Amino acid sequence: MSEEPCKSINILALGNSTVGKTCYLIRNTKNIFDINLATIGYNILKKELELKDGKKVIIKYYDTSGQERYRSIPPNFIKRANGIILMYDITNKESFNSISKWWDDILQHKEKDFPIILIGNKADLEEEREVQREEGENIAKKFNTKFFEVSNKDGTNVKESSKELISMVLNYKSDDIISAYSKLTQQKLEKKKCKC
Repeated sequence: MSEEPCKSINILALGNSTVGKTCYLIRNTKNIFDINLATIGYNILKKELELKDGKKVIIKYYDTSGQERYRSIPPNFIKRANGIILMYDITNKESFNSISKWWDDILQHKEKDFPIILIGNKADLEEEREVQREEGENIAKKFNTKFFEVSNKDGTNVKESSKELISMVLNYKSDDIISAYSKLTQQKLEKKKCKC
């Protein structure tokens, strides 16, 4: 009897450049901290999780560049996402002010409902803080989503926030573990068959 294939979950990280998306995902998947990283276009990081029932799930983290010239990339991934990490830098007010625009982008391009968490990064830089915790909590309430302040440098709340999002995705719908990408691919194949 063949082993049941691993199911996959697509998690998309969005936010302005330099807020720490890449460091967050690498801290999550490899448990290391490296500030000398920058994403050009996008990158995919993978992590395998074993659930309580013994089944395995592959988490695919889609790491996108927040630079304006790459803003055409995220819509394609939003359609495939099972969950989204929306991140800002607590030491950069502009990155926080951009959260509403990122949220609008998500709403404009998503084709199904999925969980989203809001993350305020660089919580270890309290003396450089430009965004108060209450501001993050308030916008999370406005969007009806979970909120975490994290530090990629010392690991504070990185695993906790990621586990929360994955748990939300797993419990979101009964059939949600099927990758959105697989569904889109199947739809494209069916359209091609119809044209023949």
